[in-house]
Amino acid sequence: MKEELIRVEDGRFQSEGSEYQFDLMISRGECIGIYVDEHVTSGTAFLDIFKGYSHIKAGKVFLYGLRAGSMELERWITQNSMIADKFRFDSKELTVCDFVIALGKPIPWKKSKYAKWKLLAKETENMLEQMGLLPLWEKKLSSLSLLDYYRLSVFRAWFWQSELLILDRLTEILRWKDLEQLMHCVQFLLKQGSAVLICDMDEKFLYQYVNRVDIIKNRKTCYRLYPEEFDDRLYEILGWKRRSKSSISHVEPWQGEKVILSVSGLTFPMMEPLNFQIQSGEIAFLQDENYNTVSQIRDCFLGEQNWLSGSFCLSGKSYEYKEVLKAIGSEIGIQIERPDRPSGVLFDKLTALDNLSACLLPKAGRHVIRKKLMTSIMDEASKWFGREALLRPLNEWTLPERLRFSYYKWYLVNPRLLICFFPFAGQESEHHEMIIDMLVTCARRGMAIWVISSGIDAICEKTENKEFLQRLHYIDSLYR
Repeated sequence: MKEELIRVEDGRFQSEGSEYQFDLMISRGECIGIYVDEHVTSGTAFLDIFKGYSHIKAGKVFLYGLRAGSMELERWITQNSMIADKFRFDSKELTVCDFVIALGKPIPWKKSKYAKWKLLAKETENMLEQMGLLPLWEKKLSSLSLLDYYRLSVFRAWFWQSELLILDRLTEILRWKDLEQLMHCVQFLLKQGSAVLICDMDEKFLYQYVNRVDIIKNRKTCYRLYPEEFDDRLYEILGWKRRSKSSISHVEPWQGEKVILSVSGLTFPMMEPLNFQIQSGEIAFLQDENYNTVSQIRDCFLGEQNWLSGSFCLSGKSYEYKEVLKAIGSEIGIQIERPDRPSGVLFDKLTALDNLSACLLPKAGRHVIRKKLMTSIMDEASKWFGREALLRPLNEWTLPERLRFSYYKWYLVNPRLLICFFPFAGQESEHHEMIIDMLVTCARRGMAIWVISSGIDAICEKTENKEFLQRLHYIDSLYR
């Protein structure tokens, strides 16, 4: 039987006014998956324990099989664990050596000297080679590819003989073939006797690499799945049944009236050229597996970064880049994960009614009577939202209602093209259906909707909105 590292029974802590309960059991050489119902609350709060942002207030804690206090657990986590999450170090000054030595572990000067010697030892060189890493130690950390950066994070845990490594949501960043190479590196860590926690929402990835899956639902650890229970049991626990892929593929495709967006050979730095069309009323999905696609396209529409070459045609008219920028907000709508400004679509200090009038008055023309138009806007909007709410500043609204309102704004503006960056990212799973309904509502007006996200397969399997599935079509992923 493997030596137990950590065990937490009925651990409880507070985060942003809510109570969380979790159980944790992990031994040396184990790779444990943590599947959360959504990352905004359960997942982030769970990780905050390992980042030192939250503190256990109740429950039983055991270290190496012996009873310990919450303060001892926090010290153990600080000294013996490392986290590799989706936020990499962006410093342009840090070198690979700095990352491994200086940021690896707080140590006295003499041990730091020994660590630098060990860095050049034959054993270390062999491990780097087995992990597919042959870095120059003075190379800038920012120049590493995503895969090499996360492989280096695993190597750092091996180098310092860290007893626990936590990998957080890397399926949202890395391609499948890169994940396979990363998990190859993780095997060396497990053979060393270290433990690994993988927090993710990709069940295929978890089932392939972990010894057990702990499911966190409604802010508590609710179930443990073992290999013989992998697959559909997960969805039953989460409260929804997996829809077969055949039933999804048999949804009749949407036939739009006309092509709204057509791009040909549209090229951005470090990306293959884009070639596709989106018809009116269609929801087109472009998969982005490592955040490169969305960052390049986002910089184009929000950061004034021109594409390198190719054509961008809207309703049959070819647009130069400067013309595209002028069309944003009217002919082209941009919807981001968080609708509040900056770069969002809402002014949170203005009332909802003022937000609508700010975008609709210019579109109405100079000769429209403002008071009459405001009355019309209020009458129309009150069919969707309460009149009292429409007269309150948006920063007093809940996030789900602000999000719904941001889509409603585009419904009224009715641009020809609506570009949605990661519409489901960071949103609680219970709000996914609301977002789907609003996307369909906008599509019904004839908009061409372009969704760019890391993956929506599970959302498609869960939804009962057949019209969404009918209107949805996949633009071939650049990374498949």
